[in-house]
Amino acid sequence: MTPFKGRLRTRHLEIVLAVADLGNLSKAATQLHSTQSALSRAIAEIEDLVGARLFERTAKGTTCTPLGLAMCRHARQLLSSYRKAEIDLAALARGEAGSLTVGCFTLFSGWPVAEAALRFREAHPRITLSVEVGTHERLIEDLDAGALDILISRFASTVNPQIYRSVTLSEDAVVLTCAPGHPLATQADATLADYVRHPWIAALPGSRIRGELEIALRHEGLPIPRMVGALSLEFGREMMRAGQDLWLLPGSVARVWQARGELCVLPLLPPLRRSPLAAIWRRDRPSNRQMRAFATQVARVIQGTPQARDDAGAAR
Repeated sequence: MTPFKGRLRTRHLEIVLAVADLGNLSKAATQLHSTQSALSRAIAEIEDLVGARLFERTAKGTTCTPLGLAMCRHARQLLSSYRKAEIDLAALARGEAGSLTVGCFTLFSGWPVAEAALRFREAHPRITLSVEVGTHERLIEDLDAGALDILISRFASTVNPQIYRSVTLSEDAVVLTCAPGHPLATQADATLADYVRHPWIAALPGSRIRGELEIALRHEGLPIPRMVGALSLEFGREMMRAGQDLWLLPGSVARVWQARGELCVLPLLPPLRRSPLAAIWRRDRPSNRQMRAFATQVARVIQGTPQARDDAGAAR
């Protein structure tokens, strides 16, 4: 039996994470609807349970010790498991067949994932579906913590194939786009030099794509355009609609929106390495039928094949 079995509570885990995330006892107490003195006593109790200090208190705030960082990692996993269990049990209590929580990299949250979600919901009406949208880095953390069952995102070089399984859904180039009314939309002889005179909506600073793009432009002897780093579909649409910005997008997404008349794909861009879009899950957790069915629906949307409903009866 572990020293704290039966004594460590969910509230203790929430306290550890709040203090670690905020780095300030007063802010953590406010978030937890407690007082600073009560929180200090709770931390002392938790440290007594685990047998060592979790936090270092300094004039600048509160930071985790190595044991505190390990405690946070386990706390996130345990709380995520509790939340997942709560969702599953609530679904079963309503007479449903369970739940599926999907993480989606933000630039694919419109197409293809929204269409895949519609198809999945129709084929599996008794599965409670949740979709979390965010950056790849945050979603990988959620997948590790157990908050997600499956992730639809770029399979980056940082994704360890020894830890994660994946199914490639598409091999996608990055393209540059503009609004249909943009001057470049009808300028057939435009060059990269013309492109960089306009502001761009691009990948976040420090990202692999942003770094490769800047190196490639410098290699061409071109200046780096004014860039706003953003991974929001709504933000990008509004920026394009309101100004003269060019927008860096996955090629498959851009082609779908071009067919809808929402933007124009520009013909030129320095070559960038491709990162496959993939369905990703952890090797140490079994994949289930719902996870595989959702990945299949995303693949079918991308391929443009008719929706198959042959497994709908088994889910009902």
